[in-house]
Amino acid sequence: MATPAPIIVLVHGAWHTPPNYEDYTKALQKQGFKVHVPHLPSCNVGLFPAASFSDDVAAVRNVVQPLVEAGERILMVMHSYGGAIGTDAIEGLTRTERRIEGSPGGVIHLLYMCAYILQPGESIFGIFEEAGVAHLWPQFVQNFDDGSTFPIDPVQLFLGGVEQSIVDKALLHLVHHPMSAFRTKTKGSAWKKAPVTYILTQQDASVPRIYQDIMLKKVKEQGILMKIEDYDTSHSIFITKQDKMVRAVLEAAEDSRNHL
Repeated sequence: MATPAPIIVLVHGAWHTPPNYEDYTKALQKQGFKVHVPHLPSCNVGLFPAASFSDDVAAVRNVVQPLVEAGERILMVMHSYGGAIGTDAIEGLTRTERRIEGSPGGVIHLLYMCAYILQPGESIFGIFEEAGVAHLWPQFVQNFDDGSTFPIDPVQLFLGGVEQSIVDKALLHLVHHPMSAFRTKTKGSAWKKAPVTYILTQQDASVPRIYQDIMLKKVKEQGILMKIEDYDTSHSIFITKQDKMVRAVLEAAEDSRNHL
């Protein structure tokens, strides 16, 4: 009997909401996947201060944990800020850890789309500082008195190379995000316990290639073997290279490393 397809939990990026990923989600569903896209509560249009990084982690864990405990196999697909959130959210829930416990189910694979793959104790803003570009933040992101932030030019940051009709639709679903989330230190290292696919983006203005290279260097130095794909595209690769990102998920679902 063939192994059932894993359930996908797609973790969205900062300033984004699930509708930004609707077309990509539908494309995955057409391939037979069940897809969950939890709304990170820090990304909202309400009053600030909003929910925190920790609230985002809890929102994702509240989706993943019941599925794992029901014996389901989970494939995490994480975009941008969602990489930091998803990694923290699945501590103790990887298939490797579940197998050691003698329990069924678990997260079988981590797919990072130009996403933050951080060391425990690091923050997203710490990567900006390490790259030597933190002083440029005010040129790209506006900080508001209520603690929220919003890109000065979201098209430049997220939507390079995207046709105008799709840009217009995407902009409707972007919201404010708290500055505190970028400074919160992460705790998780699930990428040590589950197979990883990392999608690099060469023309990324939101998570620039220098950030990606800094993070991957640290992971590789710990002996972690990752499958890496490299694309000459912008941050919203799930839009600009949708077919390839569907294929990446299909390949991640069937990766032989998932069964080790």
